[in-house]
Amino acid sequence: MKKLFSFLFLLLFLTSCDDGDIVITSFEFDDVDLQLCKGAKPNEFVFFKISKTINEAISYNFINETFSDTIATSTPITIQLSEGSNNLIYRNFNVPVTADYFCSNVPSSEIIIVDELNGIAGTSEISTKITTEDDDDGVPAEQEDLNNNGNLEDDDTDGDGIPNYKDQDDDNDNILTSVELPNDIPDNDDPRDTDGDGTPDYLEEDDDGDGILTRNEDADMNGNPRDDRDPVSGKLFYLDAASTNSAVMVNPVLDNTIKTTFKTTVSINGLVFDGNNQNFEDKNFSFGFRDVTIPKTTKKE
Repeated sequence: MKKLFSFLFLLLFLTSCDDGDIVITSFEFDDVDLQLCKGAKPNEFVFFKISKTINEAISYNFINETFSDTIATSTPITIQLSEGSNNLIYRNFNVPVTADYFCSNVPSSEIIIVDELNGIAGTSEISTKITTEDDDDGVPAEQEDLNNNGNLEDDDTDGDGIPNYKDQDDDNDNILTSVELPNDIPDNDDPRDTDGDGTPDYLEEDDDGDGILTRNEDADMNGNPRDDRDPVSGKLFYLDAASTNSAVMVNPVLDNTIKTTFKTTVSINGLVFDGNNQNFEDKNFSFGFRDVTIPKTTKKE
């Protein structure tokens, strides 16, 4: 399937000299973002691309009860194009259009369709895949492979059932990994290792090596050890092995947020336009892809 998607239309405009010359325009989609709107009907969606330089756009309207750009598909959703609710349309306008033209139920009356081609036959394939999942904790997902076994799902330092690359608190000490990374050493990007035992704080339940779990050095028991200090030294209990605090029992309480990126890809096969198919270069083409990233927060147990 060709990646380059271009239209060659014969607009049949006469030049000012009335010599009958045919004007050929080309509309290429590789550098144009694929956008998505919900349609006016139930379970209706509209994928569209708008030219950056010419008053042209291409859209694909379809109705499908299972489609979602935030749910991965095990197999592509296949839809037959028709002249009705599942159709691909090229349009040339008198003025530039924006996403509002496709996302509003009532387009502006100032927009006039100069030329239009309708896809009356063909098959669309729509697939949605998860491309990245990350806890955004400051450690790239591909580096949170503690066991060096090549399988990120197996690396779960705290054994809470959430692999490190999806876990904002890798060691379940109620302190975010992103907070435990900085070491306060100038010109040194190594993760902080308070007790110097070779295991960084973000992967260790007892950061200062005093025998008390970090999350239990939480005197006020509010689930945050970072606001509990020795009244004499002023140092944080969980980072000071010499502190005289007593252990308290605190459970992991942090919520966990994962950022998931979904990539939706749309392709059209066997496209036939209404009487103008001879002017279309590619009958099989990729309409493009669209990425969407969403956060999802769950309680850690």
